[in-house]
Amino acid sequence: MKNLIKTGIIVLTSVILQTTVASAHHAVQAQFDVQEVVTFTGVMTDVELINPHPYFHLDVDTGNGQIENWSVESVALQALRRAGLLKRLRVGDTFTIEGHPSRNGEPIYLMVAITLPDGSRLTMRSLDPSAR
Repeated sequence: MKNLIKTGIIVLTSVILQTTVASAHHAVQAQFDVQEVVTFTGVMTDVELINPHPYFHLDVDTGNGQIENWSVESVALQALRRAGLLKRLRVGDTFTIEGHPSRNGEPIYLMVAITLPDGSRLTMRSLDPSAR
């Protein structure tokens, strides 16, 4: 009986912890200002195809004569693959990104849409915050 109770407590604790971690992972509102969308254009310098979210890095002219490297968190790798975007992301090409800015002021954005060098635009995430 004691082993059954211990097992039950362990399982319950595990479920609670996993739920908390999953919730924190998907709480984009905590990390990004989902009420604001920033649009910028830059030259792709690196593509990190990692799970759970790939990152793109672009050199962006900040308008004051300086070039800064900005990071963009993308949707899941599978979503990029389904959209056919993986074959079209090339270092050295120029892209326009629409994204939610980081709440901490760092140049990190959560991608909403991307415009490719050929002018085609792909929406990767709903702009409606209630859809998250």
